[in-house]
Amino acid sequence: MSSFELEAYLARLYTDSTARESFLANPEKASRDVGLSDNDVESLLNIDHIGLQMAADSYAHKRAKHRQPKKSLHDMIDTWWKRRTRSR
Repeated sequence: MSSFELEAYLARLYTDSTARESFLANPEKASRDVGLSDNDVESLLNIDHIGLQMAADSYAHKRAKHRQPKKSLHDMIDTWWKRRTRSR
């Protein structure tokens, strides 16, 4: 499982829900349709489907978190100050 094509396809499976759904429905057909070698197709037939979905969900969550706007320094200090003054 070290070919560039296989690694690129795995990355696509982690990030593209349509490709992942197609793969999960029929792993052999989906793998062959993208032009993977017989060895790569064979490797993917043994992939953990639940683990694939869990990893994809985790990566999606991380990407969404990074898209959130960053708080300004002023907002962070204001939040800290409000918490500090409430706890007294």
